Amino acid sequence: MKKFIYVELKYKNGDIMVELIKKMLVPVDGSKASEKAVEYASWVASKTGANVTIVHVLDVDKLQMNYEAMDRFLPDWKDKIKGTDDIKRYSPFFENQLTCMMDDPICKRGNNILKEMEKLAAKNGLKAKTMLKLGRVVDTIVQIADEENFDHIVVGKTGLTGIRRLVIGHVAEDVAKYASVRVTVVP
Repeated sequence: MKKFIYVELKYKNGDIMVELIKKMLVPVDGSKASEKAVEYASWVASKTGANVTIVHVLDVDKLQMNYEAMDRFLPDWKDKIKGTDDIKRYSPFFENQLTCMMDDPICKRGNNILKEMEKLAAKNGLKAKTMLKLGRVVDTIVQIADEENFDHIVVGKTGLTGIRRLVIGHVAEDVAKYASVRVTVVP
């Protein structure tokens, strides 16, 4: 049985509260920073016994999703949206994981990223769950954390673009800004 030695301290009304990390979400994009996030999450999980889920989000903004593309990825998307035309707004709210054809290059790349990150986690002694989602990256990450009761998000500082907006990448910054759970940004 693992000992819970890694804790987060919170101050509430002047009192110190100790909270154990039980579920961590690690968004990845295949960058070196996301590899570091997986390594950090693996280390924390080895100390706490926390469950880790690695997620890759296929970004609808970059894919410039249209109705034809939505049909390709989620044939029953029209039933799930219930009449609205705002695909980008509602895409993170689909109930089921993205189902995509294995021979689709976009899905292959996403699945390959997840496989590599899963191998990295296993190399560090962690059995991680993986998921592939379609949506707006930040919205989808925040929604997954809320809906699936994650208590911690571990994200890499910069992504594949390599652009260092002053100190931190926009996804990491926005996840930290909008998430209702703790966020650790790994340099």
